[in-house]
Amino acid sequence: MRTQAVQINKFEKRAFVVLVFIILILFGLYLYFISKSIVNVIVREEINSDVAAVSSTISELETRYIAHKEAIDIEFAKSAGFKILKEKKFVAKKSLARKGTALNLGN
Repeated sequence: MRTQAVQINKFEKRAFVVLVFIILILFGLYLYFISKSIVNVIVREEINSDVAAVSSTISELETRYIAHKEAIDIEFAKSAGFKILKEKKFVAKKSLARKGTALNLGN
C-alpha cells in the first residue's frame, strides 16, 4: 500500500513541476506579446505623424507649383526668348524594326 502512495506522490510532484513550467512559459509568452503590441502601437503613431508631415510638405509643394504655373503666360514666354510659330511641326519616332521583321504574336 505504501509503494502505491509513494508512486502517486511522485506522479503528483512531476505533474506539478510540469504545470508550473507550462505556466511560466505561457506567462513569458504573454509578456512578450504584450510588449510587441505596445511597440507596434508606438511605431504606428510615429508612422502616422510622418505621414502627416509628408502630406503637409506635399500640400506646400502643390501650392508653390500652382503659383508658378499661373505665373507662366505669353508675356513670360516672350521675355524668356520663346516665339509664336505660325506653322507647327511634329517629330515622329521611327520604328527600329525593319520591314517584314516585325514580331508576330500569332505564332
